[in-house]
Amino acid sequence: MCGRFVQTSSPERLAMLFGASDTITDAAAPHRPRHNVAPTSEVPAIVEADGRRLGLLRWGFVPPWSRSPGDGPRPINARVEGVATSRLFGAALRRQRCIVPLDGWYEWQELTDGKQPWLLRPPGDVPAAVAGVWSRWTPPDVASDVTSVPDASGSEHPAPRPPSLVTVALLTTAARGAAAEVHDRMPLIVPDEHLEAWLARSDTPVPALLEELAGRTPTLDVFPVSRRVNSVRNDDADLLEPIDLGG
Repeated sequence: MCGRFVQTSSPERLAMLFGASDTITDAAAPHRPRHNVAPTSEVPAIVEADGRRLGLLRWGFVPPWSRSPGDGPRPINARVEGVATSRLFGAALRRQRCIVPLDGWYEWQELTDGKQPWLLRPPGDVPAAVAGVWSRWTPPDVASDVTSVPDASGSEHPAPRPPSLVTVALLTTAARGAAAEVHDRMPLIVPDEHLEAWLARSDTPVPALLEELAGRTPTLDVFPVSRRVNSVRNDDADLLEPIDLGG
């Protein structure tokens, strides 16, 4: 699985690398590199919507039929093996595929003295294009327990509805190559030559494309890193430094 990852590339650079218009820079707080991204964070992702667009999606999939964002499980990952027939992800796979650029991700091994994190990342300075599926949740048109709220003068006004929410889950597949030495799962990486097909908005299922992508063995740098990664409160560049496990 992928439960924590790295996003250090700037929105401007991601937009350039993936040929997308940047909707983050002007609308959000100034970019800062993130070295320990956890679920429920807003993360840069690329979708096809009147051209490629780079925007922020919340990590943790909320299906459109949910009554509220907190109602039920919010999966961060979707397994390639069952995603096409999944009630939760099937429709999104056909029409709402996306890319989440990762500069690396973490996996853990259980050792006698605790959990040891490893960093897996593409060599060089180009982020991996990880396949994802996204969903737009809109508040249902149902009566609320609170239908109006008073203002400072005591006048009643309609209660505001919760905002829409756009969320994402990363696709994972069986680990191959160096990744398999650390964990049995890894994110599904989309190479440049398949980006257009993956992002295309189509009602046609994509089992053949999934099979081809899952059969690839990515080239990765894999090494142990500080156990400071284990706490989401730690988020600094030192987390990316290799360590010596000794022995």
